[in-house]
Amino acid sequence: MLTALDAPPKPSDPLFWTDFVELRALVHPDRCYSRGDLLGLLSRAKDTDGDGRRSRDGGSESGEARWRDIAHFAEGRAHQFAGAYPFRISVDGDTLELLEATSLNQNAYLCLLLSSLMRHVPKQRQGELARFFEKASHTVFRRLMPEGAEVHPTWAGGGEGVRYRETLYEKMQAISKDIRCTANFTERDFKENDRGDGGIDLVAWHPMADQREGIPAAFAQCGCSKEDWSFKQLEASPTKHSRHLPAMHPWATYYFMPLDLRHADGDWAYKSDIGQAIIVDRLRLIRLSHQYGLFSEWPHLPLIDEVRKTEYA
Repeated sequence: MLTALDAPPKPSDPLFWTDFVELRALVHPDRCYSRGDLLGLLSRAKDTDGDGRRSRDGGSESGEARWRDIAHFAEGRAHQFAGAYPFRISVDGDTLELLEATSLNQNAYLCLLLSSLMRHVPKQRQGELARFFEKASHTVFRRLMPEGAEVHPTWAGGGEGVRYRETLYEKMQAISKDIRCTANFTERDFKENDRGDGGIDLVAWHPMADQREGIPAAFAQCGCSKEDWSFKQLEASPTKHSRHLPAMHPWATYYFMPLDLRHADGDWAYKSDIGQAIIVDRLRLIRLSHQYGLFSEWPHLPLIDEVRKTEYA
């Protein structure tokens, strides 16, 4: 069902390693993953780097440090995510254990965890996971907009009911009308038969009770990559689109990601890479869904049910 489960993450940040250990606990026959499991994995790894390298005497002092960082980060998650966190660190600090995890908020956490670990999902199922994340983001994005706002997805292959259809050129024409600006582009400016989203996954605007230009609007991009977010966060921004969508007032830019983009102390990780976009990461998705009572509106992800039945030691 899953792939590359013996390949630990390359980045050294605890947020990525804790995700990896949580996934291994999720699929372990005993529904847990221990310090010993991690040290064994590191000792078997053919290509290790940084903190995962073997010492001369064959030990793994750096592996012990790695586990301490993971345990500390997981304990912080237990505090930040509260009842939505479906794991716990054992009293002796040696094991990450999966809880029964039957509540909607805990299941939502597991779905976001899987979304952030796309490299472990077979390619033929990655589209399903990406669409789940887009729909979950849409659910939260709607509630972030003011009452009376119009909120619509622009996804390629969104079906008959979507507002923005056909080619990217036609979608952008429709968006320009919705946000009340005069489109500054022609059909030849786009690739022929391009049916993508142009970097805009979600569009929102408030009509302001009249037909005049100059209305509040917001665009959002959704992405699951742990590497590409640093540039994809601005795919929906005025920096990219204001020349051909010259709105009277620039729109707000949102970027939704399933990563828990934090340091252990709670501050943003990679803060120097965050541009002029409002980042909605795993913690914000979970907390906002709790605040607005949205978990029952999240889309169902059959893949997570299959993963929870998987056993891999």
